Amino acid sequence: MNSKIIVYDDNCPLCAAYTSAFVKTGFIDKEGRKDFSSISPELSAKIDLHKSVNEIPLIDTSSNQVWYGIDALLEIMGQKFPVIKTIGNIPPLKFLLQKLYKFISYNRRVIVAASKKEGFDCTPDFNIRYRLLFLFVFLVFNSWMLFPLQEYVLGKSVFNSNIIKLQAVHFIFVFINICIAVSLHRRDGLEYLGQINMVALMTMLFCIPVILINKWMVLQDGLFNSFYFGMLAFFVLHEYLRRMKYIGFNHRYKWILRINISCLVAFISYMMI
Repeated sequence: MNSKIIVYDDNCPLCAAYTSAFVKTGFIDKEGRKDFSSISPELSAKIDLHKSVNEIPLIDTSSNQVWYGIDALLEIMGQKFPVIKTIGNIPPLKFLLQKLYKFISYNRRVIVAASKKEGFDCTPDFNIRYRLLFLFVFLVFNSWMLFPLQEYVLGKSVFNSNIIKLQAVHFIFVFINICIAVSLHRRDGLEYLGQINMVALMTMLFCIPVILINKWMVLQDGLFNSFYFGMLAFFVLHEYLRRMKYIGFNHRYKWILRINISCLVAFISYMMI
């Protein structure tokens, strides 16, 4: 790998993390990892810059060969474990890996919502199919997670709910946000739904530890659960405001913030009745 250089999006914490992991685990040398904002003109001339914003490139400086996306990752991992490269290139599996890679890549700015830095703009192309798939997959996941949440946690907290009531409120939220998105330009609407979906996903992921604690332990009262959800509510509000600022809605669409915060207050109040 001495002659190979992987070039990553330095505005994407996901890209920075997994390319850094390649260095730490010895798959690539420290000098073999460059970010787009600091590569030389000679190196950037070797790659397709438009393709590179969607699929991370790996450059062989000795032969000038370039691999993109899954091919780049398989090439890196295949240096130490050739069997991974062999298995990964089996057509049906490679097809699935490519789809998974694009699913993450096209939505990576929605996933992390990291502040943009100066330098080369690696914002991925907007792909409506992968954005809609992103929304659908995590809507299903978030809806499914409400079942163990209700069974193991909410019944032991200050919330007075059942799964029908919880799912009904959840889909009312979904409906309201879809109505908000439809009232915006298509790109803004899908960007908004992506950010809202990520806030909901993060909320569900943070609920997993408390679900497991309640499943495996017998808690004498609901104090722990109530405290946990109180802290989680503050986190969700902070993350929501951060993401709305990231996409510029805090200035352009202040009415959306008022609607969402009102809905959150109404949800908490309704669940305690």
